[in-house]
Amino acid sequence: MTVSFENILYRLNRAEAELRISKILYQNLFNADSNPIFIADSRTFEILDANEAAQNCYGYSKDELLQMSFFDLSDQADSGQADEDMGAGFASIKAKEKLLYSKRPHRKKNGDLFYVNVHLCSTEYMDSTALIITTHDITEHLETKAQLIQASKMSTLGIMASGIAHELNQPLNVIKVGSDFFLKMTDRNKEIDKETLRTMAEEMSRYVDRASAIISHLKEFARASDVKGAELNINQPVRDVFKILGRQLTLHEISVELDLADHLPCIFADHNRLEQVFVNLVTNARDALEERGVYWQKMLRVRTFIEDKRVVAIVSDNGKGIREDIMDKIFEPFFTTKEADVGTGLGLSISYGIVKDYEGEITVESKYNEGTSCKVSFPAIV
Repeated sequence: MTVSFENILYRLNRAEAELRISKILYQNLFNADSNPIFIADSRTFEILDANEAAQNCYGYSKDELLQMSFFDLSDQADSGQADEDMGAGFASIKAKEKLLYSKRPHRKKNGDLFYVNVHLCSTEYMDSTALIITTHDITEHLETKAQLIQASKMSTLGIMASGIAHELNQPLNVIKVGSDFFLKMTDRNKEIDKETLRTMAEEMSRYVDRASAIISHLKEFARASDVKGAELNINQPVRDVFKILGRQLTLHEISVELDLADHLPCIFADHNRLEQVFVNLVTNARDALEERGVYWQKMLRVRTFIEDKRVVAIVSDNGKGIREDIMDKIFEPFFTTKEADVGTGLGLSISYGIVKDYEGEITVESKYNEGTSCKVSFPAIV
């Protein structure tokens, strides 16, 4: 069977037309997505194509993007190790595998910083393996979350006001007694021996430093924190919690036991945010202890240790406990069993989000009328 030249030409023209239609369809679909999409080389990560949303979001023209690596879009001052880890994931991705990298700091052409979730999969592109990379701007979500965390902090500080006032009253009373003594001795034209003067001055100075430290820590705790983190020892934010809550727990006749392991490896987190997590857990324990009644020894224990290459902290109490039928709701926003003027229902929800931000895990075990244990763990930096 012979095929005529006209038939061959017809088929070629038809194939070219289908190819043009397919290319137009690809471009339309590519540009229709509202999220930035990049096609990148699977070895060098150089950008091979970028949709209109990518150009609009980052502020670069398509020609400029085609001269860049995907990692050139990262915030270079704050993404070194994260980009190395992500690059290793990019290089080792398998066919049909999908990867997600959360809360990555990126920079627009005008210098504006924003945060994105990066979605990744592999594909065939121009007869070679390439990467499809989609970024989703989550800056507004993170800002809303930060505002909730800040609101929770302010609520916590309001609830703790009486305990804080008592903490500050003691050093103020010492300073008042000392200053009254000096005034009386001056009014009576009596001399104060050098040793007494030095002892009282040193004592007043010590209590001024104590009051100053309390105020400084409250200011630090109340400040707005961000998503960034650093290497830290988990015992540090745990101890700082009791600078704020210690006196209040004493007033509630709650015995506190700190069993903090020495020489723990560091974790990656933000000190301020992690302190907020432990403040939430300790105040929940305090409230549970108060709900159970007053005719038994109220105990709160915080323990830290290393387990399976993870740094673990457990906050436990022998308080009211949580009913089994509501255990699956405790991490839901605004869910609370407390009175309206006692709790907002945000504590555990916010704590869950903060812990997850730093690749941590948080679990709760409880028996009604026996007590509760909250376990928080993070990958150890080795």
